[in-house]
Amino acid sequence: MTHLLAKAAGSLAAAALLVASAYAQAPAAGAGGPPVLASKLAPPKGGSSRLLVTSGSFSGGSDIDDRYTQNGDNMSPSLSWSKGPSGTQSYVVLVEDTGVNRPEPISHWVIYNIPSTTTSLPQNIPGDGTLENGAMQGKNIAQKVGYIGPKPPAGQTHPYHFQVFALNAKLQLDPATADRNAVVAAMKNKVLAAGDLVGSYTGK
Repeated sequence: MTHLLAKAAGSLAAAALLVASAYAQAPAAGAGGPPVLASKLAPPKGGSSRLLVTSGSFSGGSDIDDRYTQNGDNMSPSLSWSKGPSGTQSYVVLVEDTGVNRPEPISHWVIYNIPSTTTSLPQNIPGDGTLENGAMQGKNIAQKVGYIGPKPPAGQTHPYHFQVFALNAKLQLDPATADRNAVVAAMKNKVLAAGDLVGSYTGK
């Protein structure tokens, strides 16, 4: 039992260290950070629409309230988007911090297989692997299922991209391994449209 408790504590410590080390690296001047996925993924032939992404919790280009960060309630904000083009079978939501000096952004939220009939998410989504509407939540940077709010280093302001993708299929993924990279790989050649809502947050 002592061995199991020590192993679990070690795993939690490793996850905390991973998050801390990731946030500690702000992009150097002019570096620009990793690319924004919503502008990088090209839709397949015939798909060129843009999704309008909005939130009742914050406005595009504005600061994100503490309640949606690790300095507050750490609850997910509400999110809405325009209907995808003809052929949309599911949606993916990825929330990423690109204000870091590393090849990939910090992953804060991964939701996939959102039904094509759904175009909004309420705030404070529970950290369940499967939601009531059948959507699946993947693992964030802390290797936990669900949303984890911003918490950049004190004094640093980071951009947070709330991206929505309309896909022409549902993703066949093992929930045990569904993280940001697995979802992005599975999305390849399936994106019909994408949209991006950006908010910022300054560490305290």
